[in-house]
Amino acid sequence: MTINRHLRIVAAVWQIAYTLVHMSFTTNGGPRFLNGRESYFPGGWVPVVLGALAAVGCLSAAVTARSELSDANRYVLAGFNAVAGAALCGYSFLFPVVVVSLLFEGARPGSLASLLVTGSGIIGGILCLIIAAGERRLAAQPCAACGRAHGRSPESRLEPAPTWAFTGAYLAVAGFLARMSVWLSDTIVGRWPSAASRASGMSWTAMAVFMVLMGLAGTLLPLALAHRWGRVWPAWSGPLRGRAVPRWLVLGPGLFTGASLTAYFGIAGMTAWIRGDLGGPFPRLALEMGGYTLWGAGLLVAAASYFALTRPPCPRLDTQSTGQPVARDAPGVEPCRYRRGEPR
Repeated sequence: MTINRHLRIVAAVWQIAYTLVHMSFTTNGGPRFLNGRESYFPGGWVPVVLGALAAVGCLSAAVTARSELSDANRYVLAGFNAVAGAALCGYSFLFPVVVVSLLFEGARPGSLASLLVTGSGIIGGILCLIIAAGERRLAAQPCAACGRAHGRSPESRLEPAPTWAFTGAYLAVAGFLARMSVWLSDTIVGRWPSAASRASGMSWTAMAVFMVLMGLAGTLLPLALAHRWGRVWPAWSGPLRGRAVPRWLVLGPGLFTGASLTAYFGIAGMTAWIRGDLGGPFPRLALEMGGYTLWGAGLLVAAASYFALTRPPCPRLDTQSTGQPVARDAPGVEPCRYRRGEPR
């Protein structure tokens, strides 16, 4: 579905508010943040500029929502919003770190301010990305009922994932195994848990839960994003057999984990390593930073395929047991002009 004008207006208002709040932080001083910083990147006018760019993109999308723009202009607008959204998410990438800190360490001074400010940046970035996706779909002249480009987009979750989705999923598993090899080595030689962790009264229950979740996010999650059993409950699931797996049960953790790892380790960690801020043997850092980055990027690649495969079915199409869509007349909906495999 295309993005309506109301969402574009809400997104523009959000970006303007984000910009004004950070302008106030810059001129009058900001709140106390967790660990003393809002972002790994420089603050000051940087978030103000990013918010202003996002506001321009969202306002432009809102103003032109009912205009007849050329496909080229729609693609430009989509690209502008995509860059602004990615920049806002990248600047606010400490949000998942704050969430994890609250869950496993409890509230600390600056936690609430960090949660609200970084969370608002993430929301603003996601709104920009949603608008970018909507503008791209308009430029592609999709089906008005479902937003697909029939013949070029998957019609059903029963269809196999593309090769690149499997590649991303198994690269994510490889990255997870590379990272865990360092943890296993530290455990064997007694470097984990560290003396600082033991002295701080680390909760072993919380640590056990964290390790289980980490293991699932590095093995089961990427495979579920690529394999059919992640979209349709398999035979061994009993009464759920053949039913659709709830979309966001898999897609939500995939996007959250993939974006968090890519931003924190792929952007911040790699930058710190290149600048010499991280010490340690090269093989260890390569396995840690490279493993986390590969894990996160692989999850995002596989999640992109999962997102397309699990779209709600087009109301203008019936899907037969073969998985091939057949055009039909739905009440109150014009017949779809396209059939799968036919030129548009």
